[in-house]
Amino acid sequence: MDEKRQITRNWFSLFTTNFLGIFNNNFVKNLVCFVAAGWVFGDAKDNAIIVSVASALYVISYIFLSPLGGRLSAIYSKRKVIVAARLIEIPVFIMIMAGFWFGSVTLVMTGIFLLGTSNTLLSPSKYGLIRDIGGEKGIPFGTGTMEMLTMLGVLVGTLVASYISDHFRFAVYGLITLAASLSALAAILSLKVQESPPERNPADTINPVKFLVNSFRNSSAIKGTNLIIAGLAGFWTTGNMIQMTLMVHCPNELKMSNTETGIVMIIAALGIAIGSFFTGLLSRGKIMFGYTVIGGLGLTLAMTTVFLLNPPGWFFTALIFITAICCGMYMVPLSSYVQTVIKGRQQGEMIAYSNFTIFLLILITSGIFGLLAEMISTRMVFLFIDLFILVMTLAMMLYVPGMKENLNQMFRKKK
Repeated sequence: MDEKRQITRNWFSLFTTNFLGIFNNNFVKNLVCFVAAGWVFGDAKDNAIIVSVASALYVISYIFLSPLGGRLSAIYSKRKVIVAARLIEIPVFIMIMAGFWFGSVTLVMTGIFLLGTSNTLLSPSKYGLIRDIGGEKGIPFGTGTMEMLTMLGVLVGTLVASYISDHFRFAVYGLITLAASLSALAAILSLKVQESPPERNPADTINPVKFLVNSFRNSSAIKGTNLIIAGLAGFWTTGNMIQMTLMVHCPNELKMSNTETGIVMIIAALGIAIGSFFTGLLSRGKIMFGYTVIGGLGLTLAMTTVFLLNPPGWFFTALIFITAICCGMYMVPLSSYVQTVIKGRQQGEMIAYSNFTIFLLILITSGIFGLLAEMISTRMVFLFIDLFILVMTLAMMLYVPGMKENLNQMFRKKK
């Protein structure tokens, strides 16, 4: 009974520090996107460039420092890595507060870059703790719940940022961000878990180019792994592009206020959270690739409808909610696979490789978003998402061992 209670407490500590960290980062990043355009252009609605730059700065660290994050999770206590990152974040949030006080784009954008760096370094350790807490059978539950709380963190952070941007009060902003950062630190300090032994002489490199090449070669030894990582990158790319597109499409095309835009973004994040959580529960400790196929095809259908019909506010919001649920279904089996394919401390290297691929793709598509949104229209971004996920889903169905068979088994059971 004591062991079960400790496991529950450890889940609570990990989930809490994850939720608060994601909330705080998204609260700050979205507040910058809502407010900073007014500092530069005089009109906060001219925000496509600010959104693109903020998104790119947040993810660029993953391109260069993901190998280092994997190394840290392999040779040090994963808990201590997260504690160190949470301590570093506190002065970063104070610097961003100074940026808002002085209306300095340079300070707030530098802060966003540093938050992305901190998140890069702690991410492999954070996800590596899932196996340490719950064992092999706890991975689908831990992954699904982590992703659900990640999306809830995005949801609440976006809601608070959208409201604060319409009724900006510096003292309220400062109180929220400092309280969240200190609480995230307290949560990880309360975690007590027996970790797998650290590696003494890790063979991996922290050179990002060599790391990518070596990781690709190592993953190629397990058929379908590189394609699964690309598919997982597709999920995060889609989520990022939907978030950026909503921040431009809703105020400019649907004439929504920042608060109304925030509500749509919240509904999107809630949909991903629901899809992630229930897919994790329904998987019952197994990797159910069939949910990835169902989610990918459902997402494609919803995005096609958005592109073709260009629907008004309520219908658009409903389609975004359906898209988001499908995103969650699509993601959980892929993320669970990445958690299980490699054992021991080398798992951190696999997570770092996954992060590297995810955020390289996010960085590239942030540029594509800027071009499409500025030069054509945000509807073309929805078409891009549609085609991108359709191609990834079909490729995985054809080339990932067991994916098509698992889908067939799921439908045979229902019959």
